[in-house]
Amino acid sequence: MLFVLAAAALAGQASAGPSAQVFDLVKKPESVDPEWRVRLCALLPQPCDPQTLGLYRPRGGAAGEHVVIAAEPLAMARVQRGKGAGGWQLERLHDFSGYAAAKRDAASGSVADAQFSLAPALYPLAEGQWAAAVLQTVSEGYSGGGASFSKADFVPLEGTRIVAEGIPFSCTKMVRACFSEKEYRQSKHCHDESSGSLRISYAEAARPGEPYRWQYTWLQNEWPAHQPASAATTSRLHFAATTTERAGFCGGPQ
Repeated sequence: MLFVLAAAALAGQASAGPSAQVFDLVKKPESVDPEWRVRLCALLPQPCDPQTLGLYRPRGGAAGEHVVIAAEPLAMARVQRGKGAGGWQLERLHDFSGYAAAKRDAASGSVADAQFSLAPALYPLAEGQWAAAVLQTVSEGYSGGGASFSKADFVPLEGTRIVAEGIPFSCTKMVRACFSEKEYRQSKHCHDESSGSLRISYAEAARPGEPYRWQYTWLQNEWPAHQPASAATTSRLHFAATTTERAGFCGGPQ
């Protein structure tokens, strides 16, 4: 799954007040259970592709507590690892496959070719209420390079009100800038590279029971071709759900 990495950074957290629940990737899941893919697939909606599963631990969670995230079907589940063979217990399931199917049916052009996944985090909406980030990723291939652009729909775990749609979430882009053996020998850096990611901070509501206030910040790194790594720059800007074009998004589709 594409968005296994940098979960904490993409989730974003304020230093005080509400914060995201971040899930840390289990790097060696076979050490937990050699048959974890097949056993956890059996707990998810069918059909299930075991190769699309990722196993995580909730940051600060209790012993044995895990989260499994699947791309096929698009689902997230909290599971508990017990003793004995096949000792997985399903505690809570969130199935987003219907949402992804509806998005595909309504899409056209490049969006229809997007890959769907779930970010390994939950995002606070209000006291006791959470949303997941349904990611739509479009990839482009270039000669000697490529790009990937991901946007997020923040979908509540309960209810039907979508928090925000089409929010720039992450991007990477690499464009070749050397075209001869001489350039490859002499250049300090043979690509134009950029990467970006979303940060979210959360402020308490003005009155109890009201939704938290979300603030979006976009971080983008630029490393120009033929320049040393020290020439790379980082920009930071704030935007709202109605001004997503302010996010650089590595020059990708908005």
